[in-house]
Amino acid sequence: MAKKQAGSSWLMTFADLMSLLMAVFVLLFAMSTLEIPKYRSAVESLREALDGSPLSAEQLLFFDSVDQQDPVKQDYPSVVEKDLVPLYEKLIKRFPDGQQGASINVEYNQVDDEIKVTFPEEIAFDPGRAELKPEFSDLLLNFEGFYREDVLVRAMGHTDKLPVVGGRFNSNWELSSARAANVILELVSQGLILPEQAEAIGLADTQPLSNGNLPADLAKNRRVEVLIKPLSKAER
Repeated sequence: MAKKQAGSSWLMTFADLMSLLMAVFVLLFAMSTLEIPKYRSAVESLREALDGSPLSAEQLLFFDSVDQQDPVKQDYPSVVEKDLVPLYEKLIKRFPDGQQGASINVEYNQVDDEIKVTFPEEIAFDPGRAELKPEFSDLLLNFEGFYREDVLVRAMGHTDKLPVVGGRFNSNWELSSARAANVILELVSQGLILPEQAEAIGLADTQPLSNGNLPADLAKNRRVEVLIKPLSKAER
């Protein structure tokens, strides 16, 4: 009788070990590139090898729900869309460190495949005005190569939090919008982009880079940004 109990205990331990191994295998498989048909086949094979049982009701429900939202079928960015890197590298060369006081910032977001170029107010505009400085118009010529129907070019105007006093603009919303619009107009008039691929947005002081009150903090917030991204991602 004692020998039978020992044998039963050994089988239970072995079954627990196999269950743990199956769980580890499933976790490792899930952390790799997940393909639902292969994953389901692997689970079915393991269950058959362990006790010959089919998938449980919970597992069937899981696979049915995942099939409806298979990541392979979802509208994720394709590798073909990852084509802004060469344009980013060109901009880095066209706006090198040290030019205009090294205050022009060029960034590339690899996840969203988008480029953002930031120009501070001191380079682009006179205080309280929306007309482009002549030297800023010359700098915009560096956007040669973005005349493409598959690329969105969005100009975004930003101001500080101080209210507008005097001049033709009644608010920071108007000022930032006019500045963004003038950047787009310059790019279109120079034949650098198509009107169909352009957007101009005024954001006033809603997206500050600094929350401080010092003159340097306020100056950092007064800027215009040019965002370049694939048109297929513009609404995401």
